[in-house]
Amino acid sequence: MRKINYFIILLSGLVTAQTTFTLVKDIYPGAVGSSPSNLTIYNGKLYFSASSLVDGASIGNELWESDGTEAGTKLVADIIPGNSSSSPAALFVFNNKIYFSGSNVVNGSNVSGLLLSYDETNGVQTVSTVPKYSTSFTKVGDRLYFKSTNTSVTPNTQRLYFIEGGAQPVIADDNLNVNTIGFVGNKVIANAQFANASSPFLTQLFGFDGSTSNLIKAINPSTSSYPQYFTYSAALGKTFFNANGGNGAEPWMTDGTEAGTTIVKDINVSSGTSGSGPINFTEYNGKVYFSASDGITSGSELWVTDGTEQGTKMLKDIAPGTAGSFPEKMVVYKDKLYFFATNASNVKQLWETDGTEEGTKALASVASVSSFITYNDKLYFSGRIGSTDTVGVELYQVNLPTGTLNISESNAKTLVYPNPTTGNVFVSNISEGNFELFDLSGKLVQSGIFNNNKIVIDRTSGTYILKVRSSGGKQAKLVTKLIIK
Repeated sequence: MRKINYFIILLSGLVTAQTTFTLVKDIYPGAVGSSPSNLTIYNGKLYFSASSLVDGASIGNELWESDGTEAGTKLVADIIPGNSSSSPAALFVFNNKIYFSGSNVVNGSNVSGLLLSYDETNGVQTVSTVPKYSTSFTKVGDRLYFKSTNTSVTPNTQRLYFIEGGAQPVIADDNLNVNTIGFVGNKVIANAQFANASSPFLTQLFGFDGSTSNLIKAINPSTSSYPQYFTYSAALGKTFFNANGGNGAEPWMTDGTEAGTTIVKDINVSSGTSGSGPINFTEYNGKVYFSASDGITSGSELWVTDGTEQGTKMLKDIAPGTAGSFPEKMVVYKDKLYFFATNASNVKQLWETDGTEEGTKALASVASVSSFITYNDKLYFSGRIGSTDTVGVELYQVNLPTGTLNISESNAKTLVYPNPTTGNVFVSNISEGNFELFDLSGKLVQSGIFNNNKIVIDRTSGTYILKVRSSGGKQAKLVTKLIIK
């Protein structure tokens, strides 16, 4: 495997000393990349969909597996031989199989959107050709529920299906038109509406108890409330979601009853209908974290809630101002929450938090990310490290650093000037101390002491990392990029 070292360049906030990424395998050589997606864990291995070449020829997007090593990362099956793709999507493990939506050959023809399964004994199998383009796989009790297009009726409609044991898929309620599903306790909840309603597309929060469907709450009686992004919190005993109760999309929660379905907080009060657009709900350490915008002082940032209005607040304004950092791909790993966000300089970064503002810090910069997962006691992501890399979007292992350079927030306005420079530089707010200069591989190339705010640099032209400490200080006061002309 190829290890890629990056000495992290961040101009504000908290920064790690060094973070490395290990390329698991260059599945699709070149800048195009294999674009691994739909990552899931099954029988001790990581499964995903990816595009690849065999003997220089494309075989399309197919099912792959990995044990975290280059040798153990391999094609599971070329489900549709040749350059056509089976495009496995929405991989979900149930009853010792992976269920997913994808294409397969039926009676000599390629048919898309089928319900497929994979296990190590039987390989890839077509489960059913009736429900098409299945999504929102959710396990409740002994059943696997999912939303599919019912192709046995005209016109095709979105229905709630379930699989019990190894039986064929069954429509849970043929009078319920469903968009997306989740669960709370032993009840399925859905963004849905009765198919025979006067306005079947004005969706509300519905529930299914295993035998019958019912309207839980008309969150917005005048129009669609469109509840979505359902995430159950075991610690709080409720499911959190995004819904429009007339004041725009805001965070809501439900225990599966009408009385227990309430708005968490009206975060964006800039206008009556703006909405904070909460997404990426993730439970961590007894609370629920998500991204949202207050619409006034900040854009989409990292928020946290304990289920009360008073306990719902922005954790950290990563990109100050209304632009927002758009935290995404949240994953709990060991005792911290990891996610990706875009800083004020429009750089995508890997972040971690311990649930405090001061413990929320950037770890590394990447060009893009599409999937993020913890597997085999390590973090993995699908993405690209640099926009000009010869390697495209591939699967990487994240190697977290052992130490951090804690940059004081109070010194965020410390400046190094001129930058670019022809040699010597000056440091505002720090009159004397010591400095270290690193090249972009992280190698120390110069160090020393300085006074009168002046640092004497003796290096050839190039781009470096300058770390400055105040005299006698234990904390790094500044880490910045320095360009020498």
